Amino acid sequence: MFCLLVALPAMADSLDEMNEGSLALRRGNFTAAVIHLSAAIDSNELPAETNAAMRISRAQALYHLEQYQPAADDLTTAIESGAINDTLVGIALATRASAHRKMGDWARALADFDAAIALGTVNEKMFFHRGLTLEADGQHTRALENFHRAHDMAPDNDAIREKLLELGETVD
Repeated sequence: MFCLLVALPAMADSLDEMNEGSLALRRGNFTAAVIHLSAAIDSNELPAETNAAMRISRAQALYHLEQYQPAADDLTTAIESGAINDTLVGIALATRASAHRKMGDWARALADFDAAIALGTVNEKMFFHRGLTLEADGQHTRALENFHRAHDMAPDNDAIREKLLELGETVD
C-alpha cells in the first residue's frame, strides 16, 4: 500500500501536465503545449498508449511551431510503439507525411500518405496535401487526380478550388 500512495502524487502531476498540454494545444498555445506535454512524456509515468498519444499531440504542436524534424521523430516513436490503434497510427502517419512534405522529403511524405490512406485515414485534407506533394515531386497527373478527389469530398473548400483553378481546371 505504501508504494501506491507514493506513486499516486507523481502520476497526478503527469496527468496535470498532460491535461494542461492538451488544453494549450486546443487553444493554439503551441509553445505551452510542448512544455506541458514534454513534462508528461518525460515523467515516464504514463501508460504506453497514453504516452504515444501525447507524442502525437506534442508533434502537432511542434508542427505548428515549424519544428518539423522533432515532430516527425515524435510521430515515428508513437507509430513504432505498437501501443496505439490504427486510427491513431493513421493520424500519426498523415501528420508525419505533412512534416516530411514541409522538409521537402517527397518520397517519405508520399509513403506516409499512402500508408495512412491504406489504414482508412481518408479525408479531403489528406488528398489535398498528397496532391501538393505529388505536384512538388513532378507527378502532375497524379497530383491533379488527388486534387479532384479532395474537391469531390469537399466541393466548398476554397483552398482546393483555388488550386484546381490555378492548374487550369474547371470547378463546379
